[in-house]
This record gives sequence, structure tokens and C-alpha cells, in this order.
Amino acid sequence: MSTGSRATRSTPNKLQRRGAKEVQEEEFVRVVIQAHDRAAGQFYGRGIGSKWQVLSAAEQLYHDRVYFDLELQRTTHHEALCVALESIEPTAVTLDPPWCRITDWTWNLTPLSSAGSVKGIGQRFNIGVDLDRARGQAFPCLYLAQDEKTAQLEKFGPLEHGSGGTLSTYDFALRTPESFVTFALTGHVDAVLDVRSHGPLNAFAKIIQRFSISAETKRFARRQRFRERSLIKTSTELWYRLLAPPEWRNEPQNFGIPAPNQIFGRYVRDAGFEGILYPSQRGGGLCLALYPENFSNSTSEVKVSGAAPAGATQIVLDKDNLCP
Repeated sequence: MSTGSRATRSTPNKLQRRGAKEVQEEEFVRVVIQAHDRAAGQFYGRGIGSKWQVLSAAEQLYHDRVYFDLELQRTTHHEALCVALESIEPTAVTLDPPWCRITDWTWNLTPLSSAGSVKGIGQRFNIGVDLDRARGQAFPCLYLAQDEKTAQLEKFGPLEHGSGGTLSTYDFALRTPESFVTFALTGHVDAVLDVRSHGPLNAFAKIIQRFSISAETKRFARRQRFRERSLIKTSTELWYRLLAPPEWRNEPQNFGIPAPNQIFGRYVRDAGFEGILYPSQRGGGLCLALYPENFSNSTSEVKVSGAAPAGATQIVLDKDNLCP
């Protein structure tokens, strides 16, 4: 793999820029917060169901309130957050030697399709359709790994009982009852955001460090004896949250709310980057999270190496083939 800086980032997604759409989003968030205020009042006015039902509903309400408190501020500062990312010099990545992608057999004829990434809660740097609090914000992402070993670890996870050894492709095949396919990928991606260190995140972090939780939400937390949410205040904290271990899935799975790394991915996409280069949290290699829609005005190209079987499509990702 070779990397280098090249200022060829795609034009930002103007539909996501501040305008009527974001004004509507701000109004939506305010309406939701008002509705939560009314719902919170019910907890104090009368009992609702069993003790555990009330506690579960209160916990969901608290997570919702925190999310929408911050979402209102993110919406207000959307343009500034995108500009902060646009100020970062993009990095070019050459897929040489070939990078790797492992998919379920379902995708064997459409290996570069990103459709699977929006199912369920989504993945590390994209939002899935099941996150109902993120209204209409689902977007796809194509995930690649620097080599086959890293791809295997990202797909199947590390050894549960550390023996100090490594697993072969055959060993990994025994870990799942379903078939999977490994693809070798070549090409180049000209404008990715490199988050191998926290330095480039400083300008973005300086904006979100001013975000706060509303007094109403804090009072609700005290009444329910919930621990007050700690917010990201530095680029180092942001970097750690972006590269969090699999526990980042807890809030999306339990409360239908995007994790910070997923929300960050939305801003990287909106800023026009074609992807994010980041260190694997399960192996020693690197990973790429690519945003196909941002290839539309790009010279970047990713393609499957080797002869394609009959009926195969979506084997090249470029400006003419966005591989939905």
C-alpha cells in the first residue's frame, strides 16, 4: 500500500448543507424534545406499568433526550463541522499489493455492493435503517481490509481463546455455518480521511467540545439516578470513540441511536471524502470505509482482481459504477 496527499476530494454533498432541509431538521428535533418533556412528566405524575417497564422506558427516554440535545447542536453547526473536515488534506491510497474484502455468499455476484452495510444498525462508519432515532439518515459504506488476515479478523473476530497461533482460511470457515467469499481488490482511492492519528481531528473537536446537555435532560437523569453522560471534549477522546472496540454497538442495538463513530462517518461523507482510512481494531492492518456516492466526480477506482464469473455485476467501483 502507498499513501500520499492529493487535493482531489469530491464536491461535498450539497443536499446535506445548511438550508431548508436543516431548518426542518432543527424543528423536528425541537418537536421531539418537547414530546419527551411531556413523556417525562408522566413518570412523575403516575405509575406506568411495572417497575421494570418504567425503568426501561426511562432509560430509553434518557438516551433519546441526550441524542436529540446533541443532534440539535450538530444540525445547527453542520456547515462548520463539514468545513472543519474539508480543511484536512485528503490522503490517496493505492491498493497495491491487493486489498481484501470478505462477504457472505449472498454477495458473491455483487462483491462491491454496499447494500448490506445499511441493514440492521449499520457498521462502524455508516448508519443503518434500523436506527429509527436517526430519521432518514441511513447511508451505505463499502468496507475493505489491507490484507486477508485483517479482513478475516474484521469479519469473524479474533481468537476467543488466545493460543498465540493464527487461523487459516479453513479454520475461519469452520467458525460459521454459512459460506463466505474472499475478493482481492486493486485500484486507488484519491481522497480519503486518514484517522490513523488524532491530529487531523483537532478542528472538528474544537466545535463539538462546546456542545452540552440541556438542563432538563440533566434534571431527568438526576431524578432517575442515571449517570450523567460524558461528552467528547478533545481530539484524543474523539479518536478513541471512533476506533472503539465492538462495544460501540451497544447504544445502536439497545436504543436505536447512532454511535459517535457512525455520526462522524456522516460528516465525513457530507464533507466530500471518498472514505476513511483507519487502523483495524481486531488486527494489525488497516481498513478503508468507502462512500460510493462520493465517487461520482472522482477518478478513483476499485475493482475485483481476476476473471469474473458469468452474471457477476458490481465488480468495479468508479464514477460510472457506484455499486449501490
